[in-house]
Amino acid sequence: MLLISPIFLAPFTPIEAAILRASPCTLGWNCSQDACVAGYTVYYGITGSTVTNRIDARNTNCATFYNLSAGSNYYFYATAYTAAGVESSPTSLVLYRPQAMSTLKMTNPTGAALNLKFQAAPGSLCHVEYTTSLNPPQWQTLSSGTTDTNGNVTISDPLAGDPQSRYYRAALP
Repeated sequence: MLLISPIFLAPFTPIEAAILRASPCTLGWNCSQDACVAGYTVYYGITGSTVTNRIDARNTNCATFYNLSAGSNYYFYATAYTAAGVESSPTSLVLYRPQAMSTLKMTNPTGAALNLKFQAAPGSLCHVEYTTSLNPPQWQTLSSGTTDTNGNVTISDPLAGDPQSRYYRAALP
């Protein structure tokens, strides 16, 4: 009998969205120690739907999904398979509700400018807004950008040090 360990998803904070493509989602699992395992298959679909999608992850222990809809509830499970195509029992079911955008990450590579990185659906037009005070917030658009084929976008704030305090948020138009 083939055994594989439970699968896991990177943590994201779900947001409500209707008919929006989601930011990329990576599903990972621990590899089986069984020498008969030739690869892994991931099954997924929208909860309550009769349609189940199948992805052959081959001999890797992760799969990235770019075609999910934000705000929909998905289920995922994986199986291991032998060279003859015999599949193991499935892992436990994982439920996930993808968001339209990932969290905003900040890096300061040059010392003065601040890079703001996040993910959204590939090809999405996004923008970053900022305010110097949250009481009351006066949001201004810093810049806009289009995500690359992997859903990544980086927007730079060259004035991050002047004023010294800024609050940021990323948004889809």
